[in-house]
Amino acid sequence: MGFDLHVHTRASDGKSTPEGVIRLAKRIGLDGLAITDHDTVNGIAPAFEYITQAGLAFELIPGIEFNTEAGTNDVHILGYYLDYTSASLRLRLQELKESREGRAVKIVARLKSLGLPVDLDRVKELAGGDVLGRPHVADAMIEKGYVYTREEAFNKYLDNDRPAYVPRYKFMPHEAIEMIHDCGGLAVLAHPGLIRDHNLVNRIIAMGIDGLEVYYPQHTDQQTAYYQGLAEKRELLVTGGSDFHGNQEEAEKLGMVRISRELLTTMKKRLFAK
Repeated sequence: MGFDLHVHTRASDGKSTPEGVIRLAKRIGLDGLAITDHDTVNGIAPAFEYITQAGLAFELIPGIEFNTEAGTNDVHILGYYLDYTSASLRLRLQELKESREGRAVKIVARLKSLGLPVDLDRVKELAGGDVLGRPHVADAMIEKGYVYTREEAFNKYLDNDRPAYVPRYKFMPHEAIEMIHDCGGLAVLAHPGLIRDHNLVNRIIAMGIDGLEVYYPQHTDQQTAYYQGLAEKRELLVTGGSDFHGNQEEAEKLGMVRISRELLTTMKKRLFAK
């Protein structure tokens, strides 16, 4: 049982529909999950609608994962229990969507100059949802036979300092934290163990973050213990999730990291105390 608080759908770069994610979660025995798509909340309403229509006893936490940058570091900020219908949030997300599309155009142009042409319209088709990103460019490259996996596409062409890399619009961590708080939600630093500049974690905590994603598949046991201690020391919430992106057959990934109802209740208490 338990709750997976880091799940993606086709609304961003996941491979399953919101409804499909809920069906899979029920099948493997999760009590609930958080949909945390990158820079979009468009997967949340369909998931709620499916739960209601199917009459499921299942707890869905509305969420988001903002992709931000601090210097040369990618910093992902998770938002939970935010008002996903907020007009100001929708406006900001539209701006981020437009910046992503502009970036994709430039990446496709760079790939063409490298002798690896991909069709932008096909990249958009593969994206499916509202968020167009590098994973979808990678999928188009796989179709063309240039690479075999998304990981290979990033390692060879799309990652930082690779030949087809294009910097994205600078969205700062403090902006994401403020937006989540303005929408009544809790802001959590995603997978802190993946941040290259460790000192940055403390700077983000000082920005007013509410919690740390302590439990994460790529965290070592030592990192998990360290961030658990740091959260206790700084009186921060402890969360965790699988960062699921896969299709419905990949049941071993969804829920591989989950939190207890006790930790979720602690989150709700912090939310109501705000």
